Amino acid sequence: MYSIKQLSVLTGIKPHTIRVWEKRYNMFSPSRTDTNIRRYSEDDMRLALNIKMLLSVGYRISRISRMSSEEMATIVNQGNKYVGAPPVPESLLTAAINMDEETFVGKLKEFIAERGFEWTYENLLVPFQKRMGLLWQSGGIVPAQEHFTSTILRNSIIKATLDLDVKVSHQNRILFYLPEGELHELGILYFNYLALSKGYSTTYLGQTVPVDDVVRVANKQGIKVLFTALTISMSKDVVANHFERLLNGLPDAMLVVTGYQVEEGEVDIPKGAYMVSSAVQFTQFLSKHVK
Repeated sequence: MYSIKQLSVLTGIKPHTIRVWEKRYNMFSPSRTDTNIRRYSEDDMRLALNIKMLLSVGYRISRISRMSSEEMATIVNQGNKYVGAPPVPESLLTAAINMDEETFVGKLKEFIAERGFEWTYENLLVPFQKRMGLLWQSGGIVPAQEHFTSTILRNSIIKATLDLDVKVSHQNRILFYLPEGELHELGILYFNYLALSKGYSTTYLGQTVPVDDVVRVANKQGIKVLFTALTISMSKDVVANHFERLLNGLPDAMLVVTGYQVEEGEVDIPKGAYMVSSAVQFTQFLSKHVK
């Protein structure tokens, strides 16, 4: 269950807007605590995300309010028309939905053996993650199914990273971390893998790291290159405060940022920071800016 503040943070929809949709259009039916505080469900979360997507492709809220949940889900599932859902082998998707680990891992290993890990991640797993996200948003899968596949993919990236046999050939170390509250780790795990594969040494701190810890570790290790990602919706004030504290503690740091919120322009990144959205961009950044 989510508070209205949590629902707002996770969807990027302002609490006032959520209240208006609830009161004027009866679009949510939150439960209430003993102290009359709204509590929103997983279904409310999906509904809010579906509404946001439909608004982004031109539907009016008055029209959306008359749609059933099934009608909204049908439109979201028309990914080729509205959101460009990428092609994913049905065998892989079926194994994921059925939580058939043996088949899913077996298919994954086949692609890696045939095409290599980098090709598999960039051309198969990135589209796969987007497709799973759309299925969750439309109610086609439950969170457990998404967590099931994310865990397998996380383990695959870690294994590929551990299997690397590359000598360090660059002076600068790169620190990878996610800000507090950010849990979507697959992207920076892969960018960490890429940096190591190119001969860079890295420090990987992982999910939801307090900014003071990032500053402390970077100063202790003499790190000048920081890489982070912003995927979940956070207010611009929260993001600005994070970067302000980060750069006050590390004024000479080179900052690299990725993630959905950055790519969509939902948040502002500091002047002088670098935005990357693909492996190619990251590799180009390394070769141009990091010795």
